[in-house]
Amino acid sequence: MFGFIQFGAVSVNIPSVLVANGIGVCLMSAILFNSHKRARMAFVDGRLFYWMCRICFALCILETAGFLLDGRRFPGAEVLLVLSNSAVFFLAPVLACLWLFYMNYKLFESPERLRKMLPATIPAALGSLLAVINCFTDVYFKLSDANIYYRTPLFTVFSAVVYLYLTAGAVLAWKHRRLTGKYIYMPALSFLLPIYIGSVVQLFCYGIAVIWVAVAVGLIFLYINLQSEETFLDSVTGLYNRNFLIHYMNQLKKGKTVTGVLLDVNDFKVINDTCGHLEGDRVLRDLGRMLLETTDKSAVVARYGGDEFVILLEDAGLDALEKVKASLEDRLRRYNEADSFPVPISLSGGTAELSSDKAEAFFREMDRNMYLEKRTFYHKKKESICRKDAEGEAGDSREEGNEE
Repeated sequence: MFGFIQFGAVSVNIPSVLVANGIGVCLMSAILFNSHKRARMAFVDGRLFYWMCRICFALCILETAGFLLDGRRFPGAEVLLVLSNSAVFFLAPVLACLWLFYMNYKLFESPERLRKMLPATIPAALGSLLAVINCFTDVYFKLSDANIYYRTPLFTVFSAVVYLYLTAGAVLAWKHRRLTGKYIYMPALSFLLPIYIGSVVQLFCYGIAVIWVAVAVGLIFLYINLQSEETFLDSVTGLYNRNFLIHYMNQLKKGKTVTGVLLDVNDFKVINDTCGHLEGDRVLRDLGRMLLETTDKSAVVARYGGDEFVILLEDAGLDALEKVKASLEDRLRRYNEADSFPVPISLSGGTAELSSDKAEAFFREMDRNMYLEKRTFYHKKKESICRKDAEGEAGDSREEGNEE
């Protein structure tokens, strides 16, 4: 393991290499030349994703070139073999690092967090630098006089760097899975599983080219996840949307007990008019995160539309829902105390229990109860304003009396 490991061209099944990496190229081409690419490139996660696809596309080609050149003897073959393998070792840590950044952004949607993560690129930068040095002296691999590829002991360093990033992305997704649900956590596992299997096979069985087609398959899973997000996830909050709620209600088993609450942001128009729509979106995102934090992973949390949210609990009564509402009110209180936002954030909510599988009546009852609570909120607000105006007028009268 710690000496030079030689692999000759005779041990390589060239047709299988061409088929495997050819599949990888085709998969990446299907994504890269998709008509929806331009729209997704407007977002940070889209740009990170498509750069991973570009690199995977290049790696499939470069690895194939390396296998085809291995052991060949013609003018320039040695230079081409060094360059192709060095390029593979250069790009692989970059792709793995992009994966970690992609996962971080999908979880937190914060460019600022990505900027703070820049020191995390150091291992990838060092790994890629060693690949450049390999063009001039043996680092990850060397070539024999017969132009046959050897792995060196430092190949384990390269592998460790790549696995470090892949594993860090998986750990990040697992640690914060409560904030994202299956739409981030499960695609993360779907991306990593074929890569782990393919890399282990190729690590111990040189000549079997499966690692980059495995990466391509993983990226296809992520691409399917992007498509799912467009269908079932709200673009502002990252919560489920109304489409998902319809799908969820249609999939419910008959007789299933479901308790729900429809929440509406009080004075949301005032928030948009006073602070702007960008700040309004920030409030919606913060509320979405609070809703996820106050419910367990079995709850369905969705943006119903506009400034309305829905929480659905299976096999739980109204008491469980009241506990969620109380916890949410406590978080809102602390949020308002900590944030310098000029308009206090509050919610009105209406609860209901699903009966006889009548989803329409279920949502109508939540809506009706929510508006009853909302009318109470505005009535109290009006009384408060009238009381302050009356106190102000009384104060003015006292001042006038003192002047006389």
